[in-house]
Amino acid sequence: MRETLGRHRRFMGGYKFSIASNLGEALSALARLGPDVCVVAGGTDVTRRIRNGQESPALLLDISRIGKLRGIREKNGQIIIGALTTIAQIASSELLMSKAPALYEASCRFADPNTRNRATLGGNIVNASPGADTLPPLFALDAQVLITGEKGDRRMPVCEFITGSYKTALKPSELVAGVSFAPCPNSAFTKIGLRKAMAVSVATAAVALIKDDEGVVSVCRVAFGALGPTPVRGFYSEKALSGKKPTSEVLASAMAEAEKDISPRDGLRGTKEYRNSTVGVILKRTFQAAYQKGG
Repeated sequence: MRETLGRHRRFMGGYKFSIASNLGEALSALARLGPDVCVVAGGTDVTRRIRNGQESPALLLDISRIGKLRGIREKNGQIIIGALTTIAQIASSELLMSKAPALYEASCRFADPNTRNRATLGGNIVNASPGADTLPPLFALDAQVLITGEKGDRRMPVCEFITGSYKTALKPSELVAGVSFAPCPNSAFTKIGLRKAMAVSVATAAVALIKDDEGVVSVCRVAFGALGPTPVRGFYSEKALSGKKPTSEVLASAMAEAEKDISPRDGLRGTKEYRNSTVGVILKRTFQAAYQKGG
């Protein structure tokens, strides 16, 4: 591993900084140093946490040059996105626009253009913010997180990978390599923020569904973000919408059920009462958008 700043300069308050030129180097460093390493890719979350005193690593490990962890492709009926793929690349992907519009739309609404150019999908997942824009679409798409380490690879559902607010099931010796999921053209994302530019989410929703030729919804997955300590699957909402045609009565029932799916709290971005009153509205809006797509 090449230490670019470690000998002569220090990064942000004296932290040692190294660049991994390949995946093997990165995994070797993590196996040796584990919890003392802070992995950096786009750096949009890490640098903020360091400046705020929330993180104090012995080593900042830059993995941004590992080309193996980049890219968007479709293989064997699955869409695979590398962890170092930027949000901007997702927001410009024609494949995702047509086959996973929920994730595409979330990326288009993500922060501002400069942040989208730097922030990575893997970083947004591992940061595990309750308001992370990419997580509700990945929940709704039933995505698997692809994890790699010196002892081998594993995968787990993204809804199990996120274990709490800013907490994941990732071990100190592991990296997130990417995500995989089945295409779902009938999917959509909605975000409510305090302003149009660089809006931090007040409430988000994602829906992915399959409907038959008669318009009956055979499969419906719903997820909400920024409405509790973690993004959540909307199981009550899903039950109200699955196996039915979306009549006005069905939608009204789902909107009422949606409040059972969330655990909102009062905060600077919105009150508990506001979020409870909002969740049914964004569920209906997002479901209708998903239902109308993909034929």
